[in-house]
Amino acid sequence: MLNLDVVWTSEFAANKWIMPLPADAIPTDKMIPATVNAATYRDTLVGAPYYTDGALFYFRSDLLKAAGIAARPKTWDEMKTACKAILALPAAAGMSCYAGQFDKNEALTVNFSEAVASAGGTVVDAEGKPTVNTPEAKKGLNLLVDGFKQGFFPSDAITYLEEQGRRAFQDGKLVFLRNWPFLHASLSATDGSSKVAGKFGITSIPGTDGPGVSTLGGRNLAISPFTANKATALEFIKFFTSEEQAKKRLALSSRAPAYASLYADPAVVAKRPFFPTLLTSLNNAQPRPKVVQYGATTKAIQEEAYAAITGKKDTDTALNDMQAKLTELSAK
Repeated sequence: MLNLDVVWTSEFAANKWIMPLPADAIPTDKMIPATVNAATYRDTLVGAPYYTDGALFYFRSDLLKAAGIAARPKTWDEMKTACKAILALPAAAGMSCYAGQFDKNEALTVNFSEAVASAGGTVVDAEGKPTVNTPEAKKGLNLLVDGFKQGFFPSDAITYLEEQGRRAFQDGKLVFLRNWPFLHASLSATDGSSKVAGKFGITSIPGTDGPGVSTLGGRNLAISPFTANKATALEFIKFFTSEEQAKKRLALSSRAPAYASLYADPAVVAKRPFFPTLLTSLNNAQPRPKVVQYGATTKAIQEEAYAAITGKKDTDTALNDMQAKLTELSAK
């Protein structure tokens, strides 16, 4: 049995390193559609969603209120307008507007993909062919490029991964933050370690014309065709990924389940009040590029996106170079 990050589904399936699962083995009709999509290769289920993950938009609710802003931002422009008002407050002295994860790492592929999708574009099409030489992709990448150029992102955010962003927001240095759900516990800590406990809210990430599109995270369980214990592996996967077990794991872990019903369970929501918001994010989520050579693909995306946001290449050049690299990879 294999425990795979969702990004590896296509590569492992194409190389026959994992095998198709029986259509009736996993209750996919009860699962969030995006999680099933991420476990599917060429319309065949090859993995069982184990847990999932979606982007959340953390914001300083106390500062929005102080600035007289009643509605949480849904778009990048609304966020920038809110930041101008908030950063003029004495209480926001020394703060920055927004951060995501922009170091040259898998997290940059996530943030780039979200920016492009939130601007109405795609990184690859349904056949895995690259589509980054489009006006929508340019608009998405420019959201990140302009964020640094215009000073809405702190300059050191170019080195941020998830943990650096958490610390910056938790220490009261950011108004807005894009990150994963795992932050909620540490941000809410009342032991003095968090300066924002009771002062933040959570909503969907922003887009260009409305709420944005999250990149899907999570893991799938799959079966190796080379094992002598295929039946046993399948029985374990059916047990381990069942709705009953998913609910039990919520008492032990912060991992988000694949079952939609658990996001409305009163007992679950009482402990994780952000779950309804997370479900909205997951229902709108898209996978990272579903391609056979994911490792090389994400490397190419990171290189060109990083070149653009650091000013080493203009947006058009970076996207044209990315398109060329991804086209070469998709032809192999």
